[in-house]
Amino acid sequence: MISQISKKIKIILLLTVLLLPTFVYSHGGGLDSYGCHNNRKQGGYHCHRGDNKGKSYFSKSEMLGASTTIQNKNTDNSSKLSEGDSYRGEVVSIADGDTLTILIDKKTYKIRLAQIDTPERKQPYGNEAKKVLSDLVFNKTISIKIETIDRYGRYVADIYLDRNHINAEMVKRGVAWVYQKYAKDEKLYTMENEAKAAKRGIWSLSENDQVPPWEWRKK
Repeated sequence: MISQISKKIKIILLLTVLLLPTFVYSHGGGLDSYGCHNNRKQGGYHCHRGDNKGKSYFSKSEMLGASTTIQNKNTDNSSKLSEGDSYRGEVVSIADGDTLTILIDKKTYKIRLAQIDTPERKQPYGNEAKKVLSDLVFNKTISIKIETIDRYGRYVADIYLDRNHINAEMVKRGVAWVYQKYAKDEKLYTMENEAKAAKRGIWSLSENDQVPPWEWRKK
């Protein structure tokens, strides 16, 4: 009798061990390619596999942003983008009106829009510029052409949504200055003058608030 009970206990324990992964991964839906999912019961974004196993985030974007620091320390040349080359990826984060994070082949890269400069976050119209860029490209697949790498380690690039040159679109909408020190496309100045004449965006502000970001940063 005792022997039979012992065998039953062993069988129960064995089944528990075998079925445990199923119980662990069954809540909140399936896992995505990162080994994570949206936790419907507790909210947030939770990971069961991969480098982020056991970690929870407010969103997928936060998880990808947290991974950026680790990836930037990677000295493997295969994880770097090359000047002059073009790439496609999904925009997963917007820092401000001229800086975003793009996901390419499961790696994230910080991109600074070339030839333009938008108001800083604490500068008048800074939040509005960020919102315009977010509305244009956040969570969308874009193309980028790398121009160079700046002193902060960001890739400076022209970015495109389909055939729309987003750098130019920011100037056209009046939420960006042509960055005179680095601008190469003469058409940008024409767009800037048109935005000024129409008093769009930053050009609707008082003259005292129309301070180019490169001047504002010196204060």
